[in-house]
Amino acid sequence: MIRTFTSDEIRDTFLEFFVKKNHTRIDSASIVPVNDPSLLFVNAGMAPLKRYFLGEAIPPAADLCNVQPCVRTNDITDVGDRHHLTFFEMLGSWSIDNYFKERAVELAFELLTERFGFPKDKLYVTVYRGNAELGLPPDDVSAAAWERVGMARDHIVYLGEDNFWSTGDTGPCGPCTEVFYDTGSEHGETYRPGGEFDTTSRYIEIWNAGVFMEFDKRPDGRFERLRFPSVDTGSGLERMAMVLQGHDSAYETDLLAPVVRAVREGLGGAAASERDVRIISDHIRSSTFMLSEGVAPSNEGRGYIPRRLLRKTIAVATRSGFQDIDVPELADVVIDRLKGAYPRLGTNRDRTLELLAREQRDFGRVVRRGLDQLSGLATGPGFRISGEEAFNLYATHGMPVDLIRDFATEQGGSVDDARFTELFSEHRELSRGGTGKAEPGAAKPAARTLAPEVVAAIGAAGTEFLGYEELEASARVLSVSGPDGPADSLATGEEGLVVLDRSPCYPEGGGQVGDTGRITGTDLTAEVTDTRRIDGHHVHFVRVDNGVLRTGDTLRVSVDADRRRATMRNHSATHLLHAVLREVLGEQVRQAGSLVAPDRLRFDFEHPQALTEDETDRVERLVNARVLANAGRNVQVKPYQEAVRDGAIAFFGDKYGDDVRVVSFAGVSSELCGGTHVSTTAEIGLFRIVGEGSVGAGVRRIEAVTGEGALAYTLDRDRTLKQVSGRLRVSAEQLPARIEALTAKEQKPARQARISAESLAGEVRESVSGLRHVVVVDPPLDPKQLADEAARLGDELGAVVLFLVPDGTGSSRIGVGVPAALSARGTAKDLLERVLAVTGGRGGGSARFAQGGGITAPLAEVAAAAGSVLEGASV
Repeated sequence: MIRTFTSDEIRDTFLEFFVKKNHTRIDSASIVPVNDPSLLFVNAGMAPLKRYFLGEAIPPAADLCNVQPCVRTNDITDVGDRHHLTFFEMLGSWSIDNYFKERAVELAFELLTERFGFPKDKLYVTVYRGNAELGLPPDDVSAAAWERVGMARDHIVYLGEDNFWSTGDTGPCGPCTEVFYDTGSEHGETYRPGGEFDTTSRYIEIWNAGVFMEFDKRPDGRFERLRFPSVDTGSGLERMAMVLQGHDSAYETDLLAPVVRAVREGLGGAAASERDVRIISDHIRSSTFMLSEGVAPSNEGRGYIPRRLLRKTIAVATRSGFQDIDVPELADVVIDRLKGAYPRLGTNRDRTLELLAREQRDFGRVVRRGLDQLSGLATGPGFRISGEEAFNLYATHGMPVDLIRDFATEQGGSVDDARFTELFSEHRELSRGGTGKAEPGAAKPAARTLAPEVVAAIGAAGTEFLGYEELEASARVLSVSGPDGPADSLATGEEGLVVLDRSPCYPEGGGQVGDTGRITGTDLTAEVTDTRRIDGHHVHFVRVDNGVLRTGDTLRVSVDADRRRATMRNHSATHLLHAVLREVLGEQVRQAGSLVAPDRLRFDFEHPQALTEDETDRVERLVNARVLANAGRNVQVKPYQEAVRDGAIAFFGDKYGDDVRVVSFAGVSSELCGGTHVSTTAEIGLFRIVGEGSVGAGVRRIEAVTGEGALAYTLDRDRTLKQVSGRLRVSAEQLPARIEALTAKEQKPARQARISAESLAGEVRESVSGLRHVVVVDPPLDPKQLADEAARLGDELGAVVLFLVPDGTGSSRIGVGVPAALSARGTAKDLLERVLAVTGGRGGGSARFAQGGGITAPLAEVAAAAGSVLEGASV
């Protein structure tokens, strides 16, 4: 009889065992990878440690152990069985260039049989049988090691590619040996040597006792020997708990049972199957953890994974007859169960629950209609959903294509994926076309690569950047490129790319624009119009005003000092703004993008709703308080892990080296940053917010000015205030009362008010193609006002505006406005026709405004349908 362990005891026993065996315990990493573009999420315990296995970084010790949260969606269609999960905790141990197969097997056998008490006759192990085509031999060494520690020969099974492991398409990899527990004859046939080894039902994997890292898989598919061999072990805590707690499924363990129980209660009397309950439990748990790590649901990239899981959850619950399942309430149970091991869940509870509620609200509006249409496509055994049908469900009802595939598979059908992909590609290309002019002040398109001759001329040394300390320096010209490629020189009036051996000019990066300046020499004057980093090289965009600029010349390079100082003020202000936003809104706030230019700054950040007037005011006041505090700048270069441990903010997904540059303002902010900054915060001068709005689901944008720009903005506002006061013959302090009185006199009927763009800013959404739009239900407008209000609001919000107005007779009208800025992407008339095709009714109009009526469906259903059409629209 195996002793029962709680999940906490399993964690502790595992870690204590390896620490006693001279392994160093390390902290778990975020599930959001750093410096690894090959992964959306950490999918194994070794993923954050890849650089150690490749020899690119030195580990804190040769032998390590920890418990690492992981997300893995490659088996998502299997979720709902006894043990497959999308989120799990990995008990991991590693040996990097120290012990190898024999010692790994000895440790595994000792831990399992002596510390956890598994009977050895209930354990089976698998080893790699090799691949002759790839030149990979069978792993006889591991098989022999298992026999030596006491494993019966008929319990050692040679398997194929399942026993060759890697974390992704490239990187460290090697053969592995896995341990399985025999759950008994009620779950399948007994394994006989030479027969099939059932790894899905009867024999459950409880530990990958050793991935033996010997190879580095290259992008071209080749396997190269690593500089040294290493061991990576991993055991899913949930599966280990399932066996040690004597359960038939992972969902009965103390890790998942509270969530499963809450799901059953949440479904009430709904006719949900055991599989559906498990799917909902797993997907809620996984999504909750991802959102707590700062991920926001979106239609692409990392954010698509929680969106996909949540929409599957909502669809499964709705299909079971319980459309009103409370997703945030279920997530609360997940947080309470796991926050002891992962405190970030509790810290970010409010943000996580708000994102979950919004996702449920947005998708819940349309899921019923979409499911009805999807069900109607299941016409019989072997049915096939056409590409057009799948794309319509995706574009009109927001159904993730994976959900459509899952439904088809579950019902014995299939989807025409090739045709769907073709339609989706056409849709994206159409959406990208005619997007209008670039933002004023936006940087011009940069050359993406340098000619091989230019790279050869530059050599290995590259450019030494001097701009942190100097704004002027002597430099030698390493290479010159003209309009037609590599050149020896640039003459008067010519433009080209110039690489120098040293430069004070900052190359665009980290949101900060590149420097401009001058290059001078004997009889030479040239303007540096931009500085960029191309193919890892420091490149100056140059226009020669007078003379000839030649390769090999030694010249004088100077930065436009006034422009640089203005840029530095704005860059330092973004750091203060980021810190203050986290103080005011919560530490879940994360930067989502920025622009640091000499005339303004733009800061995008993850936050689920618009800032209130009080919040905006408080942010502005606190940033200015930090400016007045005159905090000094401190710059340190230190190891990445040390910097993050010391509290520096890093941006997950950004690429960092082993050593990073940390820019701090004492007591105010600390970030990893390669940009240029003021010496003290007082140099920023003044900080003013000039705009706050939405740039996509869950992402807000603040635009601000500093220094002279902030002073000019303040004086302009003051001048306007004085002019209005003069016209109304009252003091500035009396203006609000005077305007209120005038407004009251001219008050129009309730349905003839104006709608403030500010009140709608938080409701603006963004479609899969990037089209901004807002649906306004029952606005306080007369039908005669719809066209003018749609035009005004569309211009102010930069979005398509759709009004839904009940006419008092049980039907409703629709008005659609497309602002001039979006007119190149389609017409209001076309968009109205697509909405009416779903809602019913009739109408017409022009390119900028169209309206229709005779819509008899309930207003809520019309709103949901209109929103889903817009969500998938490219217009």
